[in-house]
Amino acid sequence: MISRLLLIFCLIPVAALASSLNRPVLSLVIDDLGYSFTAAKQVIDLPGNHSFSIIPGVTYSQKIAKYANSQNKEILLHLPMQSSDPTGPEEMNSLNIEMSEQQVINRVNILLKTFPNIKGINNHMGSRLTALDFYMKPVMESIKKYNNSLYFLDSRTTPLSRAYQVALNSGLNTLERDVFLDNEPNVESIWVQFNIWLNKSRKNGASIAIAHPHSDTIKFLNDNISRFTLDYEFRTISELIAINNPPRQEKQSWPKYLSHLHQGLKILKQ
Repeated sequence: MISRLLLIFCLIPVAALASSLNRPVLSLVIDDLGYSFTAAKQVIDLPGNHSFSIIPGVTYSQKIAKYANSQNKEILLHLPMQSSDPTGPEEMNSLNIEMSEQQVINRVNILLKTFPNIKGINNHMGSRLTALDFYMKPVMESIKKYNNSLYFLDSRTTPLSRAYQVALNSGLNTLERDVFLDNEPNVESIWVQFNIWLNKSRKNGASIAIAHPHSDTIKFLNDNISRFTLDYEFRTISELIAINNPPRQEKQSWPKYLSHLHQGLKILKQ
């Protein structure tokens, strides 16, 4: 009887064990930091253990990164990528389909050096580029070569995103965003998304939400996060990865894969 119980226990996935032994986990990432130090400080000072994604090269990026590091907060590089509707000022500095693979590699390497002590990367915008496997491959392999302990969080700015799967195939630790809390930054809409976040966490053991430093979002989080700390655990993305310990799937090497880049571009232009 004991041996049968041990066998059953060993067959339970690590993620299932994590969710059964702990409270549901909520991972919150605050995106788009860099334009306002005041707003960034307010979200960095929120109660709970969260992650903060900073856009490189904008006004307060370095000051925000320095402050977050001084508070022992987890920071990500918010890597700009081409969107399907290019309107933001960051588009000029984003990875885009006009770049050669070497230009992609060079740009990623430059941006990875922007902030010290990053734990991971997630895409800023990217609804155009993340849908293209053959562009995601050099991005992920560049990250891996730079520091293979970094993770990639797919922000999923498009349901067509291939970023998560390519990151996984490249051997990076990777997860996907479950909920955007404030695509409509008003209290009513945020409550709806917040409850979806809670429900997903209860159902799956953990759930990842992305929010932004809007004034209504900051007030909402300040007013409500502490109410849920008894029933849920707030964990950073790197802590969530450590809990679940997802397997890395090493596949084909990227120099061979990059030989398909121009074939992919030809298909796009047809």
